[in-house]
Amino acid sequence: MKKATVIIWAIIFVIIAFFFYDNWDFFSKDISPNIRFVNGPIKPIPTFVYFIIFFFFGFIIAYLFNFSTRFRAKRTNKKLNAQVAAHEGEVSDLKRELSTLKGLETPTVEQAAETKTDADAIIELTGDSLVENPAKGSEDTSSKKKS
Repeated sequence: MKKATVIIWAIIFVIIAFFFYDNWDFFSKDISPNIRFVNGPIKPIPTFVYFIIFFFFGFIIAYLFNFSTRFRAKRTNKKLNAQVAAHEGEVSDLKRELSTLKGLETPTVEQAAETKTDADAIIELTGDSLVENPAKGSEDTSSKKKS
């Protein structure tokens, strides 16, 4: 992006230079502006100096109008980067917790059934996702058959 910006500005300056070169007779003439509030004559200045001065004034005005937008964008970027850092810390904590859970032996269905009294709440860890215990469905069907 920075290279593209430099290329665009180089093209703009080349076009302006070509315009000045092509119309040098007009731009080299000295003119003296008339300003109401200034008493006495003003030293004549070449026309191209006025063009350069007003170009830079326009550039400064455009920069100042864009300043508040850029300031808000930088502040938003800082907030979002802080949120990303917080979420990355949370993700690393969860990954660490998952790796410790994977390192432990997973309890068998019977051990889980003994520790949990509610058979519907039994969930078994398999791989990276939570899957309902397949034995839970067989327990439900066996209890339905008995009654």
